[in-house]
Amino acid sequence: MLAIETRQLTKDYEIKKDRKKIYLRAVDNVNLQIKESEIYCLLGPNGAGKTSTSRLLTAILRPSIGGARILGLDVVEDASEVRSKVGLLTETPALYERLTVRQNLNFIAQLYSIPKEDINPRIEEIVDLFDLTEKIDLSAGSLSKGMRQKVSIARAMIHDPPVLFLDEPTASLAPESAKIVREQIMKLAKTKKRTFFICTHNLFEAERLATRVGIINRGKIISQGSPAELRELKKDETSTIFRFSSWSDIIKNYFQEGDYEILEIDPEKKSISIFISDIENETPQIIEKLINQKFPMFEVRHEYPTLERVYLELVESENQPVVKEEVE
Repeated sequence: MLAIETRQLTKDYEIKKDRKKIYLRAVDNVNLQIKESEIYCLLGPNGAGKTSTSRLLTAILRPSIGGARILGLDVVEDASEVRSKVGLLTETPALYERLTVRQNLNFIAQLYSIPKEDINPRIEEIVDLFDLTEKIDLSAGSLSKGMRQKVSIARAMIHDPPVLFLDEPTASLAPESAKIVREQIMKLAKTKKRTFFICTHNLFEAERLATRVGIINRGKIISQGSPAELRELKKDETSTIFRFSSWSDIIKNYFQEGDYEILEIDPEKKSISIFISDIENETPQIIEKLINQKFPMFEVRHEYPTLERVYLELVESENQPVVKEEVE
């Protein structure tokens, strides 16, 4: 069974302006198939449709066109049951500031109808999971922004949902805390077959967490695949850098006069970057020639396209909502 499935999922917002109705398309014909235990990261600029997509999939918004299923449940017809089976972390942590961490988690656990005898053990388990034991009896309002974020993640997971929607889960977290959160996400996906749908701007995080990445722009999924598959789209942009222990114009002239596609020459770093079409076969041959020339080689390395480079090249710099129609 698929954990998340969409069919031409579309959301239009109606805005009135100058006595006219303008329909803005926030999510445009999105088709997804996400398996159980996948960690799917949705990347996109502000206004691209990430949050609207999450709200549609968690049965907070109704689709204008198309539909979606969570674990086989329709997000419209089975909205209440869908909400009971998902966990949601919004971009802004939603906590009751006057209540302690324990009281916040207890309250949410009761809302999800967790049996009374199971609530405290579950709270202890999840507090330990996110290293919050020392903060459990402090008021949420007294916590730092990073700690509030961790409590909000614990809140989303308190009922142990099979599918979790997390919006910028490591925002405001210190590096060590962000590492703990990433590790727990990967552990839950692997050992408990939990499915994660993560909206983020953090390309570093997506590259390390995601089994698959989707890139959304102007409401449309413009590309998706594993981080490796997306990097493969720009494989022709891989560069090979030769660095030397000392520099001379003889080295520069050798490359310039040879049959090499030079990308950059940097005398300060004593390096030359070139494009090699067949890296595995041609690189050893070039190294052998350089050794025969007795050039003082220090380092040879390949720089592969990063997910960041792929993302930036696929997404336009500005994103404006698409106007669908105007009605008098």
